[in-house]
Amino acid sequence: MATLATGLSVALRMRLPSLLAHSLIRFRLTEISAALFCQHNVAFAYAELMHARTSTDAFYCAFRRAFSRAFSASPARLARAAGGNAQHVARPRTTGRLLHVLLVALFLAPVWATAVHAAPPMLYHSANDDGVAAPGIPQELGMPMVTLFLYLDAGAASTGTGTTCVDGDGDELCGWEWALLVNGGADIQGFVPDPAQDIVSRTSATELAGIGGNAVAGQLGPIRLGEVDLNITAPVWSVSMQTGTAVTAAFTLTNIPSTEIAVPEPGFAAALGSGCMILGLLARPRRRSASRTFLLVILLLLVASGAAVAQDADADGVPDGVDNCVHSANPLQEDFAGLYGPPGDGIGDACQCGDVNSDGAVDLLDAATYERGLAGLLPIDLDEDKCSVIGNRLDCDPNDRQTLRETIVGSGAGIQPVCQAANAVPPGPSRIVAAGDSITQGFSADCTCNAGFFGLICLLCPAGGDQPQHSWFDGSSLGNSFYDLYGGPGSGITSSRVSVSGAEMTSGGNQFSIQVDNILALSPVPDLVVVELGGNDVCNRGCVDAASCGNPLYDDATWTTAIETGLDKLVGFGHPTSIPISGTVYLLGVPRVQDLYAAGVAKQTGNGSINCDSFRDSFDVCEIATLNAPMSGEDLPTRLAALETRIPRYNEIIRDLALAYTTNSNGRNPNGIEVVTDYVNESIASVGTTPFGENEINGGDCFHPSVGGQSTLAAGAWLSNPR
Repeated sequence: MATLATGLSVALRMRLPSLLAHSLIRFRLTEISAALFCQHNVAFAYAELMHARTSTDAFYCAFRRAFSRAFSASPARLARAAGGNAQHVARPRTTGRLLHVLLVALFLAPVWATAVHAAPPMLYHSANDDGVAAPGIPQELGMPMVTLFLYLDAGAASTGTGTTCVDGDGDELCGWEWALLVNGGADIQGFVPDPAQDIVSRTSATELAGIGGNAVAGQLGPIRLGEVDLNITAPVWSVSMQTGTAVTAAFTLTNIPSTEIAVPEPGFAAALGSGCMILGLLARPRRRSASRTFLLVILLLLVASGAAVAQDADADGVPDGVDNCVHSANPLQEDFAGLYGPPGDGIGDACQCGDVNSDGAVDLLDAATYERGLAGLLPIDLDEDKCSVIGNRLDCDPNDRQTLRETIVGSGAGIQPVCQAANAVPPGPSRIVAAGDSITQGFSADCTCNAGFFGLICLLCPAGGDQPQHSWFDGSSLGNSFYDLYGGPGSGITSSRVSVSGAEMTSGGNQFSIQVDNILALSPVPDLVVVELGGNDVCNRGCVDAASCGNPLYDDATWTTAIETGLDKLVGFGHPTSIPISGTVYLLGVPRVQDLYAAGVAKQTGNGSINCDSFRDSFDVCEIATLNAPMSGEDLPTRLAALETRIPRYNEIIRDLALAYTTNSNGRNPNGIEVVTDYVNESIASVGTTPFGENEINGGDCFHPSVGGQSTLAAGAWLSNPR
């Protein structure tokens, strides 16, 4: 109530001339009520209550109804009052009605404090970078540079009923996008996203837009978005949140209210001059233009009369020449979709690429649905026919998700009409080939012991044990290998491997680039190449810190160059041959070798025939991740902690390179051959995020995947398979 009192006080002060001209009984209460809700000083008092996580839509509506009853003022009149166009109407018993409103507020305050949170999320600048919002508009004195710390907060109440990002009732946010505008004597120098957030942003001198969030598990506030650096050139400036939406725990869209983010000090005059925050938006009914309807009638009459004879691929009665969805039946030619919905864009809703939830709009909800779809989590049906928005393959992959996010935020190449709904169904691959290392060779997969007399026999397996019959790629024993999921030999697709045990991505006689040479020498050249490499690039290094040894973990540049060298050959950049232009390169993430030590400890517990520690120490098996002793002066916890960040970094580089090649943003893929990875981030399932536990490693060398582990990798690789 103190906040409400403060807000009323400010509103009264803002109406001081009117109060001097009228008695307390006769002042324009309608305008004061509008000011109470619409002036930014008071709006931020409201925001402060929302940051305290006590507001609800129910209270807001009740409070608004109380004002309407007390003053007989419609919402439209309140809005007009805020804009300075209110028409004063004398009301009797005004003082009593004001007391009525205040009593309603006092009565509902406890309800507000205990009710289920339903307030919109708020985007704000936390001056101390601690997530705490200022009670009013933050005022910054700095010149010539000011740094704003952006946070987004919808509340701290966890979902109690339902499932977060499906039908939850908590405050979690499952996605968000926003746009800031800088006015006056300031311009944006840069934006640094918070390292914990997966954010795609667009920045100019006066605008900053961003999209991100976690649609798998959701996030509770305050959520740190990042830092904005401003160059101040004049004493009068402001930063405001213009537009924004968020995906709630119930997996619905909600608006992020427009508001001021920061002003210079002193900022009182600027705050008074701020406009009224929008109290609500009336939904605009969907309607079809008369001209479009008239055109449709004419077309249907022509078809019915036989006056026009034309091909109609989808048999919907509309000839292909004028059909806005040639391959998807849509006799009414609905065109509501496009970025954020209406107006239409000439592409029918039935084949609108990117509208993966098929709700008639390409928006943030589609990006969140896509993220959950890649993770195998579907709150609603994911229309896979509409997934592809870039490249020349009709598929659903991380590149498409990234492009969709970039389009929503206003950057990148934009959505392309390349999804299956917009095109004829493409053929599957004719030949698939795997480049890889001992994992793809199924090394030691069925070994179950390494101790005692029988263990000596078992050790013959890790001594030279390629077991391709257990390979995740095309192992005949699994039943769910990558090849099996295509239908195996009965599919008409041929399968082979050029993988070699011990191979690295970066160096050695069987590195990625050399395996690519072997692939391009095949006849016919495969149209789907799957690459599984990187484990040995980690295991063969002597330390994690370059200051500790002469062969530390590979840096970003070395890793990038190795991948580019192989990809350049596959796509024909500076190379005389390539895979077919309609082909695809599918890059799997680097496996989590940092899990191996803990998995070995768990595997040998209570099992006298397995001693992972002894075997790995004796045979130097991936020492950087398994040797529980100093190595080049680094102890095991130090090394494992470094791997926990370095391997995801390798996978991020793979992901970013895949998108750069597919879009040709790097200029190295003029033929448009698709390059895809299964890795999105650490929260979405992929080969690079698959944990290795005791059941996923064999009992021989306690390093390579067991038969069960191979099966797990097969399922993970198939999940994001672009073809």
